[in-house]
Amino acid sequence: MNENRCRHCHTIFLPNPRIKNQRYCNHPECQRARKALWQKQKIHQDPDYQADHRDAQRDWQKRNPGYFKRYRSGHSSYEEINRLKQKTRDQKKRLIHLAKMDALRPHPFVNPGSYFLLPDLAKMDTFAQKIFIIPAGSTDWPHLAKKDSIDIKSSVLLG
Repeated sequence: MNENRCRHCHTIFLPNPRIKNQRYCNHPECQRARKALWQKQKIHQDPDYQADHRDAQRDWQKRNPGYFKRYRSGHSSYEEINRLKQKTRDQKKRLIHLAKMDALRPHPFVNPGSYFLLPDLAKMDTFAQKIFIIPAGSTDWPHLAKKDSIDIKSSVLLG
């Protein structure tokens, strides 16, 4: 008989001959993990199952009003952990929707050369700007700029 490795606890087990393609052992925790995975996949794939699940949750909340407030008041550590997790979720959400022209990501080192600055999210009225990265202490950079476009003396002070 073939031995299988459980996908949850990773122990080797002998599969039940009546269960074709058994991937989880018979421990209760592994069976809960198997069922949770099945439900998660079913909710994503089946709109009817998703609606039934949502209705069942609403019915439970109607039968148990105030449950979550009571739970949070009795479990202050849960409240603090949830607050920290929410801050992390909010930060991720803000980064996803960030669409500012001047929002540059920090870069530890930039090689000298010519580059184009482009926005993260393109808009119809944006333009590419060519810039030159000039290393500090470089003396051969004045030929890159026109005399009327960059004040060479102020550039030297900035460099």
